[in-house]
Amino acid sequence: MNADTAAPVGTTGGELPAIEFVCPMPGFANNRRFVLVRVDEDGLLYSLRSLEDPDLRFLVISPNPFFPAYEPEIGDETLDMLGADASSELLVLLIVTAPGSITDATANLLAPIVVDTRTRRAVQTVLSGSDLPVRAPLVSA
Repeated sequence: MNADTAAPVGTTGGELPAIEFVCPMPGFANNRRFVLVRVDEDGLLYSLRSLEDPDLRFLVISPNPFFPAYEPEIGDETLDMLGADASSELLVLLIVTAPGSITDATANLLAPIVVDTRTRRAVQTVLSGSDLPVRAPLVSA
């Protein structure tokens, strides 16, 4: 099943709905509940903030503006973990590492976060059999 890389959930005003990770992200076993908050006016950059640890947040993006040809194949195991079916709408998010300026920023294409927008269940998955980079530059130098 191909995942849609639509606009992130929880980007309007008011209380943001929680996203629940069915399996914690590697290295963050005590953090399963997050909210997605828009960081910039253009809606390109988001903060995935932990509800368990207010100091834990990840910068994430929807792939389309930066990687329009990115079409990850989401495996059956990931779909089963999410409880997703053919009617599910999946949102793909990429974790961004921004050590300094935007020219140094990279996105992890190999291990996207997949969110079932209907149930708000999420998982970070590694795209098996893929040679996609863990550090793909966001902008060309």
